[in-house]
Amino acid sequence: MAKKNKNTLAERLFSPNYFRRRLAYGDALPQITMLGLIAGVASALIIIGFRSLFEIPLEHWLPDGTSEGFESLPAMWHFLLPVIGGLLMGAWLLMFKPDERKAGVAHVMARMVNNKGHMPLKNTIVQFFGGALAIVTGQSAGREGPAVHLGSAISAQLGHFVHLPDNSIRPMIGCGTAGAIAASFNTPMAGVIFAMEVVMLEYTIIGFTPIIIAAVTATLVHNSLYGAEMAFMAPDIAFVSMAEMPLILVYGVVLGAMAALFTKTVTTAFRFAGKPVMLRMLFAGVFTGILATQVPQVMGMGTDSILAAIEGQYAIGLLIALAFAKLFATGISVGLGMPIGLIGPTLLMGASAGGAMGIISQELMTGPVSDPGFYAMLGMGAMMSAVLQAPLAGLVALLELTHNPDIILPGMATVVIANITCRYVFNQDSAFIEVLRAQGIIFRADPVDLALVHRGVTSLMNDKVSHHADEDIGGLVEAISRGEEWFIMHDAGDVHNVFHVDHIVADKLHHGSVKQAAICHTEHFGFCSSRATLKEAWDLYCKRQYEYLLVTDTEGKVIGVLPTTVIDDYMRPD
Repeated sequence: MAKKNKNTLAERLFSPNYFRRRLAYGDALPQITMLGLIAGVASALIIIGFRSLFEIPLEHWLPDGTSEGFESLPAMWHFLLPVIGGLLMGAWLLMFKPDERKAGVAHVMARMVNNKGHMPLKNTIVQFFGGALAIVTGQSAGREGPAVHLGSAISAQLGHFVHLPDNSIRPMIGCGTAGAIAASFNTPMAGVIFAMEVVMLEYTIIGFTPIIIAAVTATLVHNSLYGAEMAFMAPDIAFVSMAEMPLILVYGVVLGAMAALFTKTVTTAFRFAGKPVMLRMLFAGVFTGILATQVPQVMGMGTDSILAAIEGQYAIGLLIALAFAKLFATGISVGLGMPIGLIGPTLLMGASAGGAMGIISQELMTGPVSDPGFYAMLGMGAMMSAVLQAPLAGLVALLELTHNPDIILPGMATVVIANITCRYVFNQDSAFIEVLRAQGIIFRADPVDLALVHRGVTSLMNDKVSHHADEDIGGLVEAISRGEEWFIMHDAGDVHNVFHVDHIVADKLHHGSVKQAAICHTEHFGFCSSRATLKEAWDLYCKRQYEYLLVTDTEGKVIGVLPTTVIDDYMRPD
């Protein structure tokens, strides 16, 4: 008998239904940890495939043998390559419907708001090949935006494939985001903070655990194939004097203004989203090509140019020109709908602007002054954080990318001032939030909504249900004796009534019909999937004013009853 109980317990613990039911509670740490591990592996593998798609051809085609050496091309290709890329991109996007062309971090956030985190396959295909095409043809592009989309999409699609409850798809997206950033830059901490601060807009203990596991797993998988390489190896540059702090604070204001200009450029270009896609892509390519004829460093992702700015290889004129060329080329391309990332370009904008300010500091100050490369590193963190309105993500990324502890104190000051300037002086929110607003999508972290999103309907439903035909008096009596509490009445296979055991009058049950026995029954009920979140159930109640929701499994069978008063009590605990 003991062996039988043991087997029954093992089957129960490891059954798919038990796994899904536990996830609905939102605090199922073992189950959500397993999802983080799976999402980390999946996001790392898709990022490796994405990187290979553009790095292998570029390393063979570009004269200097690297994937960033667009400056080594003959001068005429600085213009022609982005233009050809714009034409090819337009042709590629014409193969898809307008909604299928949406890509990037803003798309991921929009799907979380309006589509329960479901990430369409066609949008993922657009991002995978479109992002690689943009980078190969020298557009002013970053790889991290496509990476976030791809990592989130593969994780969410795995969750939907195995019918996970909707409340677990949100952390799966967070895990995919963290894994993608971690694998792209070899920055697991920045991946975790970016997922929580930028995409999910929340910090929870239960949320951190799977996302950390996803970031670590993705980094390990990626490094096992690519090696533990950094995006660039920054030199060890020290912060020289506290006397520089007043200038650093002023530079924070300047970088915040630049971030606001970049965000405004993106949203202004987005106003032309209704124009023909071929025209938009061609314009983006021509604009980038024109800038590249004067500043070829604007082409590509720009990690080599970031290192050159830090090492002091560029004069002040080139640094200023590169900062603004990258700002407008990337902002216009992103706003016009090219499936590219903007985080990498913001790092180059900040490094270029910061390097120029470092040179200015050496001219203004008579005492010891930090190397311009140190200011370039400060500019990276300030620009990235201000554009994303994510100070912690910018600071952590700066620390992981530079491995320089001296950067923390001045970095914190610059990041905070840049964020305040962008947000409160120029009234610009995160670039992603501004794009969503331009689409009419309100993305906010409401505490009540988050509490409802984190739990599934099966966590609060009553599963003591029994199914009966109207004339099944004997079965009803037997179900009551078994302790069943809710009774689902069928007529020709269709549910037409539901009532609780408290609604039954015993003497009428033995001498009359079920309808006579259930004197307080109701016919005002609706149906919701067992995968639904409490937020979806509450929205359904508010729209239809149901008294009960019948929870159905993947086959459409009612497996539980959720009175809407139970959701109301959950929202307003004593």
